[in-house]
Amino acid sequence: MKTKLAIRCSWLLAAMFLAACSDFHGPWDYYPEKRDVYTGIYTYGYVISGETPYVCFSKVYELDETAAESFAFYDSAYVTVSGHFDSHYSNVDEADTTVVLRPYSDKPNCFYGNNYEGVVGETYKLEAYFEWDSSGHKAKSRYKAEATIPNPVSVKGLNSPQQDGSYKWIPYDEKNPRFEIEFLEYPMDMDFVKCAMDYDRTVKGVISVMNYGMENAESQNTTINEMLKGFTDEDDQGYRGIAIHDPLENAENLGYTSNRRVADYYALDTLYLMNMMMPLGDISVDFYSTDAAYIDYIDRVKQSVSDSRIVPESNIENGMGVFSGMAKSTIVLHVNGDGVNMKHIAHHNCYNTEGDLSDSWDSKGCRLYQDVYCAGIEPSSWLSNDLVSLNKHAYEEYRDTVYSRHNEECFASNVKAAMMLDTTKWSLFLPDTIHDEDKSNAYADGLKRYCVASNFENNKIADCYNLYQLCIVSPEENYCKDYLWAWCADRDWPNTEQCQSALVSRYYLTEQKSSIIKREVQEICDHYHPVICDNWCDKKKDGHMKCQ
Repeated sequence: MKTKLAIRCSWLLAAMFLAACSDFHGPWDYYPEKRDVYTGIYTYGYVISGETPYVCFSKVYELDETAAESFAFYDSAYVTVSGHFDSHYSNVDEADTTVVLRPYSDKPNCFYGNNYEGVVGETYKLEAYFEWDSSGHKAKSRYKAEATIPNPVSVKGLNSPQQDGSYKWIPYDEKNPRFEIEFLEYPMDMDFVKCAMDYDRTVKGVISVMNYGMENAESQNTTINEMLKGFTDEDDQGYRGIAIHDPLENAENLGYTSNRRVADYYALDTLYLMNMMMPLGDISVDFYSTDAAYIDYIDRVKQSVSDSRIVPESNIENGMGVFSGMAKSTIVLHVNGDGVNMKHIAHHNCYNTEGDLSDSWDSKGCRLYQDVYCAGIEPSSWLSNDLVSLNKHAYEEYRDTVYSRHNEECFASNVKAAMMLDTTKWSLFLPDTIHDEDKSNAYADGLKRYCVASNFENNKIADCYNLYQLCIVSPEENYCKDYLWAWCADRDWPNTEQCQSALVSRYYLTEQKSSIIKREVQEICDHYHPVICDNWCDKKKDGHMKCQ
């Protein structure tokens, strides 16, 4: 009897032990489980108080498939956001309605609404329906999501660090809302400006975005530059070639802070701006308060990409991504200090002074910026940082003077400008002392740039016939086609004649795998029929083209 009782007690103790151990976590709890890879449509969208809804969609590409974000991945789409909006369209200030979103002409996978703006505290429903090609099969997909706009946060004031290690409290002043602070130089540049925040329970997190421009500057007396002494040489302005910000951009995401509490510490009580990350001059920081859906997007969707232990969790029904409600508040700062201006940094980073110029201006931003720089357009006169538009009209600045006549990196841009203006003599845009070989190279390069930009239009100083044959007619890959492909890609493949031909030739000559581009190519050859199509397409009896 005692033996049986002892056995029963042993079993009871073992069961209690196992039950207790079930509350303990070990490696077995975090072993990556095999799960299906999401292959549908990825959503990123938001509705912000005081702004119209904005939603972007992207097809999830296969590993061997060519991305084609400049073109619509769908055959048809219907996207709506419904809820209570502030209306600038109807006779009433606010309205309950369903807003049909339209795709942007230059970004067909991003949709926007007109005249109806989000309202704080309201909930909005997103519905999206697509007919599209999924891995070679026609698919119909429907996605739904809800988002609620939280209240905006506000900044009560800044604790600004000082060079002596102390802090200076600067309260927010409605009459003078701009904060003026001093940039801390090495060794204090790694300190933080502390923003004291005011918020309520509707705010689940905050995205911080810093805005700057070409008119700003960067301090060179920083920890990074101090570390590089002896490794890189500084130029006549003290620049070592290491930039904290991309001078050809105008915004930088500073990160996301969720509204979490650890003991008596509340993460959103203070938001931090690293001193070293702040450009000199006038800047602003946007604080986007978000709803709970954005926390799941950060913690569960984005993190699952790099950590297989995390199961993605999205508020997009049947899909992946996020649709979030947001409210924006902004602070303006003036950062005092000495540094190198962004224009100098942009030129230094684009122009390879040590090489043979073959690597110079060899990136999308630099290629678009070169004509702007050579035209001498000052950042203070820019209406926006839209480099595509600035590049398109840069030649107009040459009417009165050739700002960069003696700059070697501007020879081709100057020749292009002369041809765009159809002047009497292109060589007037180059220095008199230039060697014949350099003049010939500048003419050839400038002519190529002009012909592509003007869609091969001849004038009294430019003959584009030979380049037209190379870029448009020839079925072989060559230097002219390479330039044309890059020119069109830099401008996100606009619907122009030269880029229609370029898309066809690039698709076939580089053997791209993309059902999206293949559909675009078929439509171009069927409706516009550029001469390049004859190399890969046959004309049928009904007049339509059938492409390979």
